[in-house]
Amino acid sequence: EKEEVAHKMDLFLLSFATTLTIIIYSLFKYFFAKPKEKMPLAPGTFGWPIIGETIQFLISLYYGLVHEFVQQRTKKYNSHVFKTSLLGQKVVILGPAANKFIFTQGNKLIIGWRPKSVQKLFPSTSFVPIEHDTKRAHNVISYFLNSQNVERLISTMDNMSHLHLKNHWKGKHEVIVYDLVKLFTFSLSIRAFMGIEESDKILNLYEKFKIFTQGLLAVDINLPGTTFYKVMKAGNELRKEMKVIIKQRRVELLENPNLSKVDVLTQMINEQDEDGNYMTEVEIEDKVFGFIIGSYDTTATTITLTMKYLQQMPEYFNEIIQEQNEISRQMMPRKELCWNDIQKMRKTWSFVNEVLRNTPVVQGIFREAIEDFTYEDFHIPKGWKIYLSFGATQKNGEYFPYPTKFDPSRFEGNGQVPYTSVPFGGGHRMCPGKEFARILILVFLHHLLKNFRWEPKFV
Repeated sequence: EKEEVAHKMDLFLLSFATTLTIIIYSLFKYFFAKPKEKMPLAPGTFGWPIIGETIQFLISLYYGLVHEFVQQRTKKYNSHVFKTSLLGQKVVILGPAANKFIFTQGNKLIIGWRPKSVQKLFPSTSFVPIEHDTKRAHNVISYFLNSQNVERLISTMDNMSHLHLKNHWKGKHEVIVYDLVKLFTFSLSIRAFMGIEESDKILNLYEKFKIFTQGLLAVDINLPGTTFYKVMKAGNELRKEMKVIIKQRRVELLENPNLSKVDVLTQMINEQDEDGNYMTEVEIEDKVFGFIIGSYDTTATTITLTMKYLQQMPEYFNEIIQEQNEISRQMMPRKELCWNDIQKMRKTWSFVNEVLRNTPVVQGIFREAIEDFTYEDFHIPKGWKIYLSFGATQKNGEYFPYPTKFDPSRFEGNGQVPYTSVPFGGGHRMCPGKEFARILILVFLHHLLKNFRWEPKFV
């Protein structure tokens, strides 16, 4: 018994000594060991308290010069990666090489981010993760643009382009291009996404959407007299009208499950996720609003810029006219454009791509770090926002030799190195409406080039 007690005592002492050693080692390591070095934060400044460098950024955004905002700081800090403060957020701005990282590998480390103003204007963002939101948007648009439906869509675009130019351009000595094209692209988007054709309804929605879109980057102060107050009021009015339209469409689908309407709204009402859940009414409203905003304004800007560049460059103008005339000749006796005709407009689309490279319509994107990570030897903390400037890449001589020279041949043949020119995003975050916008731009330009010549009026 004495031996057994002694043995147990030895085991206890050994266990106690081992535990004490571990505790002492841990305490020594905690208090005296050299801490593991973290990678440094990117160089830069957060600017003024709260405001940061937001004012300079928004001014450059307004004038389409975000790439200059980026280039100035890249040169100042001698780094393609730098930190700043925008819209009340700590932001890391990444350089040209980041495009591929963001669009391919970044999905495990970062997610999309929307400013607070956008979150308030689109309530479903509070309960629908942005990646899930994008996936459902892709599903709807993919069905909308499948082989069966795309010919019908092209026919609609063809007829509406012809009528718009006939009613608003023909016989006029002077037109305000951007305003007219924006009304046209909006009208077509409303018809394609919501199935609405009545001109009075379209004009009513147009006036409200013009106010609503002003809030996407507005300061979210919802007090009478502020821009955001007017934006929220317009948004509430739009939602009331949308609820009536959705209710009517549900009744139509209930009465006739095989309803022939082929529009995005109908697809959204019928859309189910992998668990068989339908979209909520708020989700449907937000997605329709997002599609409309994302399609009509940027598309109108692209068409207007393309007309400007075509007028300034007669050598390219003549090449594109020849391409469009040859397509018209091959169509005879058929009068409406079809999918195969669109695919033949290669020179025209290369020209449009060079316009978008030279003058980015969408100047960049925001993302958010969902965990700490390192990029180009700099530490990017969880929760920080990330901004990727498209123009900084598209005007970089490493990717585009002689970047100030306008040269559509950059996009002919195999085109550019992937992820260097990304006007519609890239990878799994490619803009769902890219193909819709491409077809619309090419159909409109086809009719415009066949029937009109123009020159700018300087005031």
